[in-house]
Amino acid sequence: MELKDEWIHEDDVYSNPLLRLTLNGLKYYGILLYKSQPLKKLNCFRGVCFTASMLAFNVTQYVDLVQVWGDIGEMTANAATTLLSTTIILRIFHFYWNRARFNDAIKFADEGVRHILDYGTPAEKAIFWDNVGYMKRLTAVFWICALVTANTMCVYALIEYCSVPEAERVEPPMILRSWYPGGHEEENFGAIYAVQLYIMYVGQLIVPCWRVFIVSLMVYVRAALTILNHKLRHLDGYVASGMRSGRLIRELKDPEEERLNARRELIIECVQRQRKLHEYTGELESLIQGPVFVDFIVFSVLLCALLFEASVTDSAVQVFIDVCYIMTMTAILFLYYWHANEIQHQSDQLSKSAFANDWYNYPPKVNRNLLVLICYSIKPRIMKAFIVSMSLDTFIAILRASYSYFTILKQAAD
Repeated sequence: MELKDEWIHEDDVYSNPLLRLTLNGLKYYGILLYKSQPLKKLNCFRGVCFTASMLAFNVTQYVDLVQVWGDIGEMTANAATTLLSTTIILRIFHFYWNRARFNDAIKFADEGVRHILDYGTPAEKAIFWDNVGYMKRLTAVFWICALVTANTMCVYALIEYCSVPEAERVEPPMILRSWYPGGHEEENFGAIYAVQLYIMYVGQLIVPCWRVFIVSLMVYVRAALTILNHKLRHLDGYVASGMRSGRLIRELKDPEEERLNARRELIIECVQRQRKLHEYTGELESLIQGPVFVDFIVFSVLLCALLFEASVTDSAVQVFIDVCYIMTMTAILFLYYWHANEIQHQSDQLSKSAFANDWYNYPPKVNRNLLVLICYSIKPRIMKAFIVSMSLDTFIAILRASYSYFTILKQAAD
């Protein structure tokens, strides 16, 4: 297989302060490349091996799911890990299928960040670094949540196997109940545990990296729109300083005429930037709407099922694991829907920001450009997963629906 140039990033992309944590994780997994990287094809092969092993393991999980079909408790505990693995495998295949588009999205965000760092005003850089700090905290919290969920099952199963007599053991976490050709006898525990520990750590690498990678692109859009709002609100401040995007336009000698020209240039620049961000958000929406819609369906069912399983199990550890799963899936949904809602909010604010400056002192030829921006911003950019609007209202509706289904299922079981 020949590697195409559009698949390979410049080295400095991986030092981007907003994107580097997730991009380096994806690079290590083997689905991103950089120019000075040796043995690029070997790196791609590693990613293919990781994905193939996850796919093979996921098939065994479905075999086990069929074997326990009819037992609600066992099906629920098994289905959570099975379907979560399936959703991330589908995302990896989706990336391979749209590799060039994803790489273009990364390059656009990287170029935008470089422009802010090179030419942004102190206020613009402050907004950007606030978003970088926010992204780091978000990444840390999500990684901790994912690592606790995965490692609790593995550590508990090992402790139980080593320290609890066989006669007193309760059913171990379902992560160790995936189908195995030799059965689940004592002599097979080491092989079963080693295979699943390997798969679990591959999953712990790709799941948080991929989720946070998509969120980092959304955070970039939010930061860029926030900076654009700031520029529109303080248009006269940019004009008075003779600056545009941090670059000196000229020394103002004829104050009135040149200020009007500077305002017009700034407004045109804002309109162009708004259009590019609008198009980029549309492309991002197109890339993620399929996977997010799958999450909408799968997580709605799993949240209900895990609530039910936690309410009927006698194992305190299994309850803790169920709660961790619920928190992880809720966090994933929240990350997508919250940041899509933030993009919508910042997009909606553009017309208000444009109206907030001293437009009534501008001549008609300047206001015509401002009017174009306001008209373009009247309808905010709402991200959708096909028919599902990505907003906080939808997120709350998912939680309510899952709880309602849980209540019905619980009443039926009682």
